[in-house]
Amino acid sequence: MSVLFLQRLGRRRGVAVLLLSMFLAGCAEPPVDEPAATAASSGRADVTRDDPGTLPGEQQGKLPGERDEAVDGPAMPPVGGVNSPPPSQPRELAIDLRQMEAGGFAVRVPHGQVEFEQGAEPHSVPGPIAAFKGPDGVWRGLGYLETYPLLLSFEATVTEGDEADADVLWRAELAYRFEDDARYEVTLTARDGVVLIEEESALGPRNLYVFDFFYRWQPAAAVVSDFAGDDHAFLYMPCYYDKPEVTIHATVEDASAAPGAVAVIGPEPSQRDVAGFWMRDIDAWQGAASMSAQLWQRRQLPGDPASRHFIGPESKSDSTPNPATAQMIGDSLYEGHITFEMALGQGTRKMAFTVVERPEQRDELAEPFKRMIQNHR
Repeated sequence: MSVLFLQRLGRRRGVAVLLLSMFLAGCAEPPVDEPAATAASSGRADVTRDDPGTLPGEQQGKLPGERDEAVDGPAMPPVGGVNSPPPSQPRELAIDLRQMEAGGFAVRVPHGQVEFEQGAEPHSVPGPIAAFKGPDGVWRGLGYLETYPLLLSFEATVTEGDEADADVLWRAELAYRFEDDARYEVTLTARDGVVLIEEESALGPRNLYVFDFFYRWQPAAAVVSDFAGDDHAFLYMPCYYDKPEVTIHATVEDASAAPGAVAVIGPEPSQRDVAGFWMRDIDAWQGAASMSAQLWQRRQLPGDPASRHFIGPESKSDSTPNPATAQMIGDSLYEGHITFEMALGQGTRKMAFTVVERPEQRDELAEPFKRMIQNHR
C-alpha cells in the first residue's frame, strides 16, 4: 500500500482540522501546538492507512463535512458558507430521460431521438448519467455536457435485460452528434450495484461531461481511493473557493500511488447515499491523456453552470463559515458545488458508477465503495 498516495490526498487537511475546530469551539484564536503549527504552515498533513490522522470534526465524532443533528443548529456551516443563497433547482434539459435500475440504486439516462436545427442550448444536454437515486430514495445531482461545438442530434436505445448475459439489468447505447463532425458515443451497462460506462469521444480539448452533486443534496465531503480500491482518504470540501481537489490520469506509471476513484458523502448523518465514479481497465484506453477527470470545489451563480469557471475565482470570495462575519459582508451571490468533471478529448475511457449505502460505523464508511471498485476493475 502506498503511503505516497495517501499523503497526496491528505494535503491541507491539517489546516482544515485547525479551522474547523476553531469554528466549532467558538474560539477567536485556538491554542496551537508545534505539530499543528507545522501542518498549518506547510498546508500538508501526512496520512497513513494504519494511522489515518484527524479528520475534520473527528474530535466531535463526526465525518468530514458532516453536520451534528444533536446540537442546537448545524455544527457544520452549509456548503458554500452560512451566507449562501437558497439552493437552486437543476436547469431544464433538452432531452428526455429514462430510468435504469441497477440493483440498490437507479440512474436517469437520456433517451429517444432528437435533432436541433440551431444546436442545443449550452449546458442543456444531459450526460450519460443525468441523475441518481440511492438508498435515500431521492433523485440527486445533475449530469450535463459542456462542449464548444453545439449538439445537432442525439439518438439512444435503452433496453431492459440481455438474453446473452443474465447479469445485465439494463443497457443503453447513446450517440451524440455535434458540429464539425464531432461525436461522443457511450454504452451504459447496468448490473446489480453498478453501472459500467464505456465511452468514445472525438470532441477534443476543453470539452467536458460534468456531474454536479449539489442538487437536492449539497454535500461537502468526499472519499478518494486509488485505482485498485485498496487505500483511501477523506476530503473536506466546503466550497469556499474554486479548486481542483483530485486529478485522475490513466497514464500514471504507478496506479497504487495515484487516485483513481472518488465518492461523495452527504452532510447529514441520516443521509445514506455514498455516490461515486471510478476508472477501470485503464490499460485498454486509447488516447488516455485527453480523457482525464477532476473532482472540484466550485462556486457558481444559481442556474448558471458556466459561471463555475468562466468567472475569476477572486470575484467569488464572498462566503464565510462564520455567522458574525456573514452579517457584515451580506448574502453571497454564489452556491458551493462539488463537481466531477470528465474531459472529452479524443479517445476512449472505461468508468463505473455506483451508489452504496452508508455504513453505520464511521470507520467503515469507505469500505462498500472500495469493494465495488475491487469487484469491477
